[in-house]
Amino acid sequence: MIKLDRGLCPDELNEDVVEELTKLYKEDKEKDVWNSPKIKETLKKALTDMSHNKCAYCECILDIESKDVTIDHFLPKSNNESLVIAWTNLLPSCLRCNRKKNRKEDVIINPCEINPKEHLGIKNNGVRLKAINNSQIGKNTISVVGLNDIDRVMKPRMVVVEKLIDEFEELYEDIIEFDNIPNRYINRCEKYMSEALRDKEYSAVVSAKLLDDATFRAIKQIFIDKNLWNYQLQEIEKELIEIALPII
Repeated sequence: MIKLDRGLCPDELNEDVVEELTKLYKEDKEKDVWNSPKIKETLKKALTDMSHNKCAYCECILDIESKDVTIDHFLPKSNNESLVIAWTNLLPSCLRCNRKKNRKEDVIINPCEINPKEHLGIKNNGVRLKAINNSQIGKNTISVVGLNDIDRVMKPRMVVVEKLIDEFEELYEDIIEFDNIPNRYINRCEKYMSEALRDKEYSAVVSAKLLDDATFRAIKQIFIDKNLWNYQLQEIEKELIEIALPII
């Protein structure tokens, strides 16, 4: 889970449309007014652009297999009718997270308003999330949307982490042969680091595990010693630090 910037409300979701669709919902709670043809495609695009085409909660990539884009009402629409189509109350979610959250009233992290890394960390021996300092909102978030669901979340996170760590181990074995490291290996390092950026799947965990990895740190030190830790690598590292959950 990473911090998201909500951005501007799409023009199609103007005051008149919000008023009209909110009225329709209040008259008939069975109407999925957020899927109205007037706004459906534009709204989903605006939300997925905001989240880098990922679920705002678990960070899976949307539109893959059964991970359809759904619109989650952060404050449940059942008790907040006036917010049923409010831009500030909508988040893109995979079907699994949306169903798990459902109408639960527990206070959880809204990634557009709270930086998740202030309340969520990663246990140092794996990819399991844990609340920082027993943060209640952190605990609620992990529980409500199942961020430690073994099959649907933890295993996929681990696959991505292990693949990236393997790539850096191969890179390390390649570069230790050289006194003067060819540019292609610098490019490989940049490419691999980019696989943990905010637009990639499970980036909050993947970036944290990469930055904490001994092989990655060894490669970085080699590049620094040889004046190869260039501007592009530094900028990628800055973003990784910004989004990485703390390891606790």
